[in-house]
Amino acid sequence: MAISRSQLEIHRADSARVDGILSGGHETFRDLVVEYHPLAFSLAYRSLGDPQDAEEVVQDAFVKIHGALDGFRGDASLKTWILRIVWRLSLNRRRDRARSAWRRLGLHQSAEDADVRVAGPVAESPEARLLSREARQLVRELVDGLPPTLREVLILNSFEELGYEEIARILDVPVGTVSSRIHAARRKLAARLQKSAKN
Repeated sequence: MAISRSQLEIHRADSARVDGILSGGHETFRDLVVEYHPLAFSLAYRSLGDPQDAEEVVQDAFVKIHGALDGFRGDASLKTWILRIVWRLSLNRRRDRARSAWRRLGLHQSAEDADVRVAGPVAESPEARLLSREARQLVRELVDGLPPTLREVLILNSFEELGYEEIARILDVPVGTVSSRIHAARRKLAARLQKSAKN
């Protein structure tokens, strides 16, 4: 696949940035952390569902990133490379902590958080809030039943809003595989939602 001019410029900028850090540019690395911390934290939080765990993973990730920068070859963008490291560390933490499925997938939220999100400019009735909470619970349970390979692409695409090519680079799989997994995940969820609605 041909590299576009904008992609080439990104790769050049990334390489120059890495070279600057490797040459002792502490401020350059600090700027890198400031720029990518929000995105890294969001991805870790979606995977772990716990802000403290997410922050620890992100801190570990940037330590690892700093030590591995001399191995950055520019095959993917610096952003994708960083997210791949954060994702793998998040998966390791999730396995180690053996959390419930929807916490591991980043779908956990407390009842208080749910109430805050449900409450909008127009106050909803208690009945409407109960239905919304039940719907969220149902979705969590349905996502819980998906195979791991389908759950992970759903997180990266639907929650982190990453494109297929970027997801492919993070997971180190072909773009076609990402597309087919997302299609399969949505098809399974739709079928299970339809089945639940009939029961």
